[in-house]
Amino acid sequence: MVLVKRRQRLLSGVAGAAVVVMSGLNAPASAQGVLTWTGFYVGANAGAAWGRSKVNSAVNCNVPPLGPAGANYICDTSGAGADDAAALNASGSGNVNKSGFTGGVQVGYNWQQNNFLYGIETDFGAFNVSGSKQGAGVYPGAGASGVLAGVPYTMSTSASADWLYTLRGRIGWLVQPNLLAYATGGLAVTRLQVGFNYSDTLLASGSGSASETKAGWAIGGGLEWAFNKHWSIKGEYLYVDFGSVTATGTIATGGGGYSQGISTSADLAASIVRLGVNYKF
Repeated sequence: MVLVKRRQRLLSGVAGAAVVVMSGLNAPASAQGVLTWTGFYVGANAGAAWGRSKVNSAVNCNVPPLGPAGANYICDTSGAGADDAAALNASGSGNVNKSGFTGGVQVGYNWQQNNFLYGIETDFGAFNVSGSKQGAGVYPGAGASGVLAGVPYTMSTSASADWLYTLRGRIGWLVQPNLLAYATGGLAVTRLQVGFNYSDTLLASGSGSASETKAGWAIGGGLEWAFNKHWSIKGEYLYVDFGSVTATGTIATGGGGYSQGISTSADLAASIVRLGVNYKF
């Protein structure tokens, strides 16, 4: 009888302990006192970026004559080179698509209020997106001195960026105690580089390049999953958009005779998909 009573007490104790453990496992993480999103965190990210630049090239026909015959290389004072200028402008304009690697580090701070979260995050890293466009054609009209009719030419343009900085706000909702869905947006900064190269069969050539730090904007969202009170992983999408940069240069003949001013401008917009890991202090 005593042995039976001891077994009953042991079984009751095990069952009670199991209930306590299961209750703890099923309770929200915040109720367990092991997970809160409020606090300072640091982390790293890596992913891919797909960008597009709208490129526009323009021959400058509004400058004083630059050649010995009182005309520029492509445009002359009577406007007889207008068709030639339009052909070159078209060959040097269009979309330049690019893709590349992105990755870096981030720092941020979150404030949690029940299931609602808001915070701020800044990140800096590589943004290796670059692309080029090759244009070619044959001049249709008679430019300066009538020498360009039927002359083949090539015009290549390029645009690239190598780093990215963002400063963004975050706002989100805890779908589960350890799963955050969020939207983000704010400032984006990069260095945009633009260039062009020209050549034709009359041995005229020209090039130009420019590099400028451009401020734009970023918007996106993601999911972040905390697998304990310190570590979390996230998947994120960002769309960034920046203003344009203009490169100017001169097309010149080999003998130093005729020359022609020309410029190429390009902007940059890109989609970024990346994974990240954070450590919360």
